[in-house]
Amino acid sequence: MNRREFLAVSTGVALAKIPYGVPAGRERPLDAAKNSKAATERHPVLVRAGFTRRPDGTEEATTAQQTVVRSSDSEGRLSAFVVPVGEHQPYGGAPLHLHHEQDEWLHILAGEFVAEVGGKRMRLKAGDSLLMPMRIPHRWSHASESHSGAVHLYTPAGLMDIWWDAKPTNVTAETIEQRKAEFEKYGTTLLGVPLSKEEIDQTAY
Repeated sequence: MNRREFLAVSTGVALAKIPYGVPAGRERPLDAAKNSKAATERHPVLVRAGFTRRPDGTEEATTAQQTVVRSSDSEGRLSAFVVPVGEHQPYGGAPLHLHHEQDEWLHILAGEFVAEVGGKRMRLKAGDSLLMPMRIPHRWSHASESHSGAVHLYTPAGLMDIWWDAKPTNVTAETIEQRKAEFEKYGTTLLGVPLSKEEIDQTAY
């Protein structure tokens, strides 16, 4: 199960009065990346179709989500993911959450998605794009079609590409507090559940 599916099917509850600031003692990801050796060794990054970029810079074949730009490639400025055009779980998506420091940009390649940003819900079709700003609660989901695809960009990169590498353990054993802590570890706050099938179906273009 990939992390997008994990986020969609795991149980969540609405949380209230959660601080929006970055936890004390956490170094800003962009500052950390600029201070690294990688900041002086910039190179073009080419990722072929059907491959994903691993943390060590090598590639491996994948039919699931592709990591195409990592924080280490861009001095922490950008991370980018592609959900390849193909068959994906209808109505699967992310729970309501916010990023402390990352703007998220979504571009639809195929199929339809529904997103909610700051309480405003909208349907997205191929060619549409949407900015989901930092510190604004948002969630998104595939709609009813199984054939779909999208591009996600996060800037600055933060820990997003590291988060997607993490493999969830026993999903059914996770409590809400454990899920909340997992989100906070990577610079996000879990606020609630994914969009329901009814909410997705009722959202017009």
